[in-house]
Amino acid sequence: MGGGNNAENGSQQNIQYHQPISGCCRSHSYPETNFTPGAKWIKGLTHDRLGVFVGGHFGAVNLGHVLFTERIDDDKHVQMVYWSAPGRSKPGFDEVMKLDKKEWKELKKGFRGRTNHWVKAHLKLPSDWDKKYERIQLEFDPSCEAMIFETDGTPLQGITGGGGGDRRVDFIIPKDARHKGELDIVIEVSCNEMFGVAGGGRPDPNQYFTLNSADLVVPNEEAWRLMWDFSTLRELVDDLPGNSILQNLCLVTANKIMNTFDIHDPDRTIKECRKIAEDVFGEGWEAKGADIYKDGMAKGKRPQVWGIGNCHIDTAWLWPFSVTQQKSARSWSTQIDLMERYPEHRFATSSAQQFKWVEQLYPKLHERIKERVKTGQFQLVGGSWVENDSNMPSGEALARQMIFGQRFFRSRFGVTSKVAWLPDSFGLSGALPQLIRGAGMESFFTQKLSWNNVNTFPHSTFNWVGIDGTQIICHMTPVDTYTAQATVQDVRRAIWNHKNLESSDTGLLAFGNGDGGGGPLNKMLENLRRIRATANEHRELPVVSMGESVDEFYDDIHKQTDEGKTLPVWRGELYLEFHRGTYTSHGSIKKGNRHSETLMRDVEYLATLASVFKPEKYSYPKDSIDTCWEKVLLNQFHDVLPGSAIGMVYVDAEQNYAEVAKDGRKMIHDAVSVLLEGSKGVGAPMSLKEYSAMDGRFAIVNTLDFPRLET
Repeated sequence: MGGGNNAENGSQQNIQYHQPISGCCRSHSYPETNFTPGAKWIKGLTHDRLGVFVGGHFGAVNLGHVLFTERIDDDKHVQMVYWSAPGRSKPGFDEVMKLDKKEWKELKKGFRGRTNHWVKAHLKLPSDWDKKYERIQLEFDPSCEAMIFETDGTPLQGITGGGGGDRRVDFIIPKDARHKGELDIVIEVSCNEMFGVAGGGRPDPNQYFTLNSADLVVPNEEAWRLMWDFSTLRELVDDLPGNSILQNLCLVTANKIMNTFDIHDPDRTIKECRKIAEDVFGEGWEAKGADIYKDGMAKGKRPQVWGIGNCHIDTAWLWPFSVTQQKSARSWSTQIDLMERYPEHRFATSSAQQFKWVEQLYPKLHERIKERVKTGQFQLVGGSWVENDSNMPSGEALARQMIFGQRFFRSRFGVTSKVAWLPDSFGLSGALPQLIRGAGMESFFTQKLSWNNVNTFPHSTFNWVGIDGTQIICHMTPVDTYTAQATVQDVRRAIWNHKNLESSDTGLLAFGNGDGGGGPLNKMLENLRRIRATANEHRELPVVSMGESVDEFYDDIHKQTDEGKTLPVWRGELYLEFHRGTYTSHGSIKKGNRHSETLMRDVEYLATLASVFKPEKYSYPKDSIDTCWEKVLLNQFHDVLPGSAIGMVYVDAEQNYAEVAKDGRKMIHDAVSVLLEGSKGVGAPMSLKEYSAMDGRFAIVNTLDFPRLET
């Protein structure tokens, strides 16, 4: 009986095991038979096809075809006249606006000659556009650089023409002009590429720059947003490790978008495609705007990559100083425009000399910058007059770089820099830590040693200890560039290429077009929002943060590392294994630098003696001395003094040295004439033989603190 009961119970148990539990299992919808070929997922094909969704061979039927809803370029709506400045002259806005009307010509095709041209534009908008469209733009592409002004002379933004990655040709029509139906603007066109002369060689004075477009356009904003969605997805597919969960999700999502988009029904399908993208970015991510960075914090996401916009503008390199004056205004006005559209955008820049140029030549822009400095959006870094070479200047000159830089920032903006900033200098002297600390800074940013062509520098974040034992915290961005494009690869590289994660797990992402200026583009800020949205939903990406300052990044390092106690130490010079030949080129510039440094020491020594011992007859010539020093410091820029700039830069540099020599000798003469009343200067130095051949008594002033015998 017992055995039978056990068998019967076992049979019942088996039956119960196979019965579905109500409410827990799916319905029986899986087909019993299958005669289809099945879904075939060939990853290589699905990956390669992503490259044909925007533009290219299929541009007439893909997303690129619907990026613009309207485009008008006729004379009725866009009227332009221009005037060309003679030679290499660069007249200012006020001077140009005083020109007689007869001197302006109708603009049709473009600009000839590597000079400056000014354009007056009158834009008349179609009457139905204001209420019909989200945004209206002027697309102005002169094949070169330009800047748009209000009619009162306020710089609004820079333009970078051409088809490169730094292209920026769209100017958003302001709301008041849309309501009014018309707008007048002034455009300064500078006929040079972002990097001077394309392909090297001498500038061609007859080069022609084609006006590719001067159109009123209506962008399809949702189509552009989808393009940015797709671009981020494609970057994720390309850069994430193969066959990871997120990489496959991005690949599937991007393919779904391509399959859903219909060129014959773009409005409906673009909305569907953008909804599909939320599978990666998260539902409702876009409505959060700049708060997408706060959303992650609520989920316990700690920032690992700190994004900061920057715009390294070489004070001279493949262009002379005068072009940099324009590059600064173009770049910085553009960043203010981006700050108004992207509240999280923070922009850091250095070089007091460039700020002084803007103050002198573009005073209205200078006032706009001051307001953004107050809000913390425009950040002053570096604390030096220029981003100087640090191998050849004397210790006194290196100190003056920071004294003059910090003094200018304090006098104009009420702040000083807390972080020294030399991302592109050709090696760094072991004397710098002491000088940097003396200038009120405790932290330092660079990256140039990533260019080493023999040894890989072993640290990313470390204590840099100078020759006297003074230390500063140094961060060499693991992204290995100061012109990052804010891509997925850049964000990931800030962590996976970091060499000191055991003691500091954050990296600085300094992004934006640089060297020739420009700075961040709106597509970079859009990309970072999407990268952060992805990191908020998934764990495979580092968490990128926006909205903090460079100072806050270094404050976090100080806190993380117990004021540097857990960081490794590097002692002495930071030697760059590259650009070695620059220190043997343009010898006259090296000579001019050393002679000027010595001369300025003598000037200050004698002027001090005269002002102390004969105060009733002599006043210390501070303004003249400062002017001379500023010229010397300017020539110590890291592409001028080493010898890596183009020829026309050295024409300007030699002129600076000649002016310093002339003014310096005059100041020495004035001081000695007061100290030794009745004396008369003999001009240039003479040999003792020449002196002895002259009648009278001679006084030779030794400005050193030890006896000298020279023949």
